[in-house]
Amino acid sequence: MATILIVDDDLSIQEVLEIALENQGHKIKTAQDIEKATSLLMSEMFDLVILDIKLGNENGLELLKAISREYPNLPVLMITAYADPKTAVEAMKLGAKDYIAKPFDIEEFLLVVKKTIEKSKLEEENIWLKKQLKSKYGPIIGESKGMREIFSLIQKIAPININVLITGESGTGKELIARAIHENSKRKDHSFVAINCGGVPDELVESELFGYRKGAFTGAVQSKKGLLQKADKGTFMLDEVGEISPHIQIKLLRCIQEGTFIPLGGLEEIKVDVRFIGATNRNIEQEVASGKFREDLFYRLSGMIINIPPLRERGDDILLLAEYFLNKFSKEQNKKIQGFSKEAIEKLRSYHYPGNVRELENLIERAVALETTPYITPSSIIIYEKSGDSTSQGIDRIVRGEINLDAYLEEIDKKIILQVLERVKGNKKQAAKLLGLNMRQLRYRLEKYGIS
Repeated sequence: MATILIVDDDLSIQEVLEIALENQGHKIKTAQDIEKATSLLMSEMFDLVILDIKLGNENGLELLKAISREYPNLPVLMITAYADPKTAVEAMKLGAKDYIAKPFDIEEFLLVVKKTIEKSKLEEENIWLKKQLKSKYGPIIGESKGMREIFSLIQKIAPININVLITGESGTGKELIARAIHENSKRKDHSFVAINCGGVPDELVESELFGYRKGAFTGAVQSKKGLLQKADKGTFMLDEVGEISPHIQIKLLRCIQEGTFIPLGGLEEIKVDVRFIGATNRNIEQEVASGKFREDLFYRLSGMIINIPPLRERGDDILLLAEYFLNKFSKEQNKKIQGFSKEAIEKLRSYHYPGNVRELENLIERAVALETTPYITPSSIIIYEKSGDSTSQGIDRIVRGEINLDAYLEEIDKKIILQVLERVKGNKKQAAKLLGLNMRQLRYRLEKYGIS
């Protein structure tokens, strides 16, 4: 179902189109002139505008220009009783999706409307897909008992329309699990949309989730769909859901319970059909007990709870993942590395991975970049942890007043730079690239630490 605005001064055409489109399940609003159409566009959100070129003494192309400028993603179909190739070309240049001459066959017209709405939705989903794929997603790998149980659980719950709460430390792969649930569900042909609740400022979370109407606040120069509306018929992931403020928790609870919400500055409720997947690295039950997270929202989200074990508890999964990342980065960096030396394997096994799978991935990427032999050696596996001075020991030194935080971080920073320079045989340009610094930043550090 789509919300469609018909702008035509011919009331008989308005009525015919309104009846035909409502019979298709669409919600219809009508306007006879530019002023009324502009008012509706400012107060409501539409999926399509059907616009007549001649509106009494007004020119519909002027409204088309305004829509293209203010609502660039809103598709417009032009209709006219005065078929003119020149006008048609102008309308298409201004952003119209199609141009239909009166009189027209209503069945053909409905088919054009259907295709235009579907194409617009597909384009919107593709934009989201490209945005999502900027991150490095890969398959879920694991043969440990804990991961086998999770795979079994995904198979059981994915086809069922039940909300899921995924818990686990940062870097364990919560979003990969959420995507696996979506891709094995009946919603797989619709959008998977995610928001990192901890990565968006609290004052912006509401507008990102629910969208807003033009003029809702300073800077709202045009209406914008919220992420929940983009996820309609699909899956919506609330990453780091424990970070949501109490105010947003209330609005979110209502949306989960009733499937409706009101955008900022809006008056009408918007209905959505969404499966919710929450994810958190916090002890959410403890948050509920302390009153920081609403109990009713917790129960709405936790139809099923999946806890992902940390990498240090997954045994041989460490080596399975290391092999996967080795093949991945060897191809990306055009290197022919065949595997890990025995000593490198021992080093990988003995580390505790506080950053979990994400840390292992970064570690292997660096190792591939630094290695010059056919096998990864221990010296290429650079672990960003001060030898003989763990994080807890560093904290002890700070507490005892032996060193302050800035000095402690500088020690770590200097050691990492020296290790990387040693591996690249003093090539500063390559070292800067591996460290994620530009040459100016690297030179500053070298001078600061007295490294020649």
